[in-house]
Amino acid sequence: MRQFIKYIFKITFYILIINSFIYLTAFSQTNLENIFVDDFSTNQILKRQFSKERQLLSVNLLPNISAIYPTFVNSLFKNIETFSGLAKMDISGIKKYLDLVELKGSFWYIPNISYTILLNRVIGIELGIGVQSVTYSLNIPKNNIPALLGRDTINMGGANVKIVDILKGENEKLKASFVYIPIHIGLKIISGRTHKTVNTFRLGLETVVYNVETENIFTGIKTKRSTTDATVYISYELGWQIDLFPNKNWRVKPYIDFSLFEIGFYLRSAMRGVYGDIKEGISLATSLGEFSGYLDFDINQYIPEWNTFPKAVGVVTSLKIAIFPRVGFTIRF
Repeated sequence: MRQFIKYIFKITFYILIINSFIYLTAFSQTNLENIFVDDFSTNQILKRQFSKERQLLSVNLLPNISAIYPTFVNSLFKNIETFSGLAKMDISGIKKYLDLVELKGSFWYIPNISYTILLNRVIGIELGIGVQSVTYSLNIPKNNIPALLGRDTINMGGANVKIVDILKGENEKLKASFVYIPIHIGLKIISGRTHKTVNTFRLGLETVVYNVETENIFTGIKTKRSTTDATVYISYELGWQIDLFPNKNWRVKPYIDFSLFEIGFYLRSAMRGVYGDIKEGISLATSLGEFSGYLDFDINQYIPEWNTFPKAVGVVTSLKIAIFPRVGFTIRF
């Protein structure tokens, strides 16, 4: 987070320097008398035909679509009977197990901020950055383990022993958290009869920091693995701007932004690494340790290796598709 704040300050500082240089150069070319009367007609940099609406500062108030999933998971888990009824699915066989598990998702985000400098009235260069975090946690309390295994005791050394008494941990836990820091540079083309349609072609670098934490209730061992990966993507976004005050000829003008869709492709995806770390976390969290000879419980046999998936899975997981990805505002000056 400290590094992110430093990047923000650096970008802001560079923008201020560039703007200061432009306007200081402009003022040096303008007669002092004209400055005080706001007459810049003799200056090619400051006169309205050139300087008006050359820069855009945009804020997207919506998070990336992946941040919506935790809310969906929470709603699905809490209302599983309603959803299964609508889908006409019989979950009576697994409903008793779902009642023993605590599944929760959460997210937070810092809205994406982008700065655009227009090279002319319709073409500009865009630079943007944002942050979002997504977390999923699966927890099984100690007292629920016997019901999940379907037995209260196991035979050890010729004696029946209560499972609860021999468990070394307090919870069976798997927690996965992901922090995304997307930075992009793009080409923005403003088109349409009224110059309000916005076409944005982007090249993005997305840093992904993911942490996988586990607690094994059978062995009592806790683990935490943190990985940083970088992805590269290209995308196209189609949107438009609504001028809030079309009849006002202000130096600074506010707009409302909407986007219809964004479609792209990850040239380098982090999905393979994320899948591998989560699979390893599940293996560590469910290892039976010294109880492997007494209990028949191995969830790993149902989780395939990434290499066993068809190539189409890699292609599909590399797609970047979002419907209505942007609702925000732009200050144009």
